[in-house]
Amino acid sequence: MPSATPRWRFLLLTATLWAWMFVAPHVGERWGVQLLLQLFLIHLVVVTLWANPRWGAMRKVLVGFWCLSLASAIAMSLSAGDESDRLARSAQCLALIPLLVLLATGILRYVFTRRQLDGDGVFATIAAYLLIAIVFAQVYMLLAVWEPASFSAAVPLAEQTPDKLHASLIYYSLITLATVGYGDILPASETARTFAVMEATVGQFYIAVIVAVFVGMYAAERGRER
Repeated sequence: MPSATPRWRFLLLTATLWAWMFVAPHVGERWGVQLLLQLFLIHLVVVTLWANPRWGAMRKVLVGFWCLSLASAIAMSLSAGDESDRLARSAQCLALIPLLVLLATGILRYVFTRRQLDGDGVFATIAAYLLIAIVFAQVYMLLAVWEPASFSAAVPLAEQTPDKLHASLIYYSLITLATVGYGDILPASETARTFAVMEATVGQFYIAVIVAVFVGMYAAERGRER
């Protein structure tokens, strides 16, 4: 009898995403935060590669971007001083953005090429949705690092520790992607507002496309059963 684990890899991945988002802000040591991030990324890379066995050269590209993120994590752990810290955080954001985009692309490729509606496919789309929010959070982090006045918050972002800042921006990114907008963090610069509009548009378009794909899969399965 085949193992049930492969059928629920994206359920486990989604649970890992939520666990990382919950635990990371509470890890005090910088090296601990970076270790947790890399364990999370390794899980993401392994599952994405498993889901795309015929991805060709993109598999090597994905591993290469993960290696860059690992190097940036080491730089973050060793950085000391405001300027070196800003440079290390910027390097990490720039390494993570293409890696996370590739991971989200690989997960959605798995969903669209399967043409089968099941629970693991649903959790794959949830994982990709969360990854899109994390990608935009890295963009916002770059803005916050080099232009702290880009955002207005109840607790000013400039006064937050790097880990709390990252958690705040992931939260802001998620509520923007979902077009909830509680108002406790607001884009204050023109650049931040532009990215917020882009993310909200992507969020609405994503939901519409995924619903259409799932409806099409369901209709196709019903047609085969008749």
